Amino acid sequence: MVAADGDRGGQLASALERTAADYDATPYISHAFPMTQPGRLSAIAHMFGLRAPPVATARVLELGCAAGGNLLPQALRFPEARFLGVDLSGVQIEHGRRRLGRLGLKNIELRHGSITEIGEADGTFDYIICHGVYSWVPDAVREAILRICATRLSDNGVAIVSYNVMPGWHLKRIVRDAMLAHAAHIPDPAQKVGQAKALMNFLKDKVAQATPYGNALRTEAAFLANQRDDYVLHEFLEAENTPCTVTEFVLAAEKQGASYLAETEIHTMLAETYGEDTAKILRELAGNRLLPLEQYIDILTGRTFRQTILVKTEQARRAQRMLEPIRLMDLHLSGKFRLEPERTDKGAFLFKDAADRTLTTASPSVATALEALATRYPATAEPRELIAIATRWADQPAAQEAAVLDALFRMANVGMIDFSTVPLRIGSASAERPSASAFARLDAVERTDHTASLRHEAVAIDVPMRALLPLLDGTRDRAALTDGVLRIVAEGGLQLLRDGRPVEGDEARHNAAAEFVEATLKALESNALLEPS
Repeated sequence: MVAADGDRGGQLASALERTAADYDATPYISHAFPMTQPGRLSAIAHMFGLRAPPVATARVLELGCAAGGNLLPQALRFPEARFLGVDLSGVQIEHGRRRLGRLGLKNIELRHGSITEIGEADGTFDYIICHGVYSWVPDAVREAILRICATRLSDNGVAIVSYNVMPGWHLKRIVRDAMLAHAAHIPDPAQKVGQAKALMNFLKDKVAQATPYGNALRTEAAFLANQRDDYVLHEFLEAENTPCTVTEFVLAAEKQGASYLAETEIHTMLAETYGEDTAKILRELAGNRLLPLEQYIDILTGRTFRQTILVKTEQARRAQRMLEPIRLMDLHLSGKFRLEPERTDKGAFLFKDAADRTLTTASPSVATALEALATRYPATAEPRELIAIATRWADQPAAQEAAVLDALFRMANVGMIDFSTVPLRIGSASAERPSASAFARLDAVERTDHTASLRHEAVAIDVPMRALLPLLDGTRDRAALTDGVLRIVAEGGLQLLRDGRPVEGDEARHNAAAEFVEATLKALESNALLEPS
């Protein structure tokens, strides 16, 4: 028995060394993941009748933090909270430490080490994040992740774990198996990815047409053609990639003492999302039980990836599974949708988002409130503000309040609005001395191609943003910003164009620089990169 345990320990150590070497050689680009932010996690707990710890003073742990791209923006936003990130890649941890030093952060630690080393000495955490790790590590590490979620979580804490899901991932496994058969033996990561992509490019044109196998390969080949090399390497070409069913995941969590609460996108859990007739059959198949319903939804949709929220088992028992509109009242809402210019054939107001999800209302006052919410984006609004707008001239304010809450609830149930327990204000492009987030300014200086918005979403940094962001420290007015842009132009770091041709003449360049500043500030505001005054 001792020898067997020693063998398993040696195998785990070898697997961890191999994983560390892979990520050191090809670091995973470290992004912000909006679904993992504690404000959203606590809001979902609230929707199920649970009270999660206050975000502003929370202890947050991220397992597999890479270079801290998901934790650093949160540490900046919540200076009274405490953050710990752990990652096996020394290269990524060192990169993250340099960045947190440049940001002057004192409330975050990035630790080089294995997830399996987290234990009682580290204390408890109010929020635990494990994104993009669970399916890509050995059994012992997966067990450790769930053990940490059960034993290191505070009594009312919330954990999120993402993982690849069966049966939907079976189709992607076909692609993984094909790429590994062709390129697994290649030691150089760049060559391995290049060869794997070349194989997929060949197969998409040569596999049999109109067959399930051919369709699966072509779909995945088209998807992979637009993906970063680091994603392809670590998602499809790692030695370890073990998808599981949601049932297997939840049972494994329960074995450790953690229980299923929800998904980060609540609307995916609701049977009615898939149509009334479908919902009826799903509920019959599942016997109206939570876990079987989630399993049947995965079978129906072919879902390949889940972001699951876990809590301690005692907390899960207290969850109120019947969602109610009134619980939205204590949250902060936002939504990127628009009022369609044409009324419906029944005279109702139609709101639609980029995913073509819709909400209709016959009430002009409710429509006015929803327009106010849409206008506020990317910042948040409180339901009470929206209700006040709708009931300002109402003869029956109680009825209007109920109508607004019902509309917001329906929008939440189809995924049209986000919610958080913390408000979000966004800086205005028209501010006298506009200021961008320190995180975005650092990314621009370091010439990365993305940053994290105040909404904790990944935002691409284009050429205009990269030029202007370093100047937006809150000390410069419009004249100073225009002069700064002109200096960058004079140094050859930027070219001002009009009708595709370089702008000539001092006055014309000054006017073009001023226009450049205004347009770029508006883009930064719409992407939630400007700090409020």
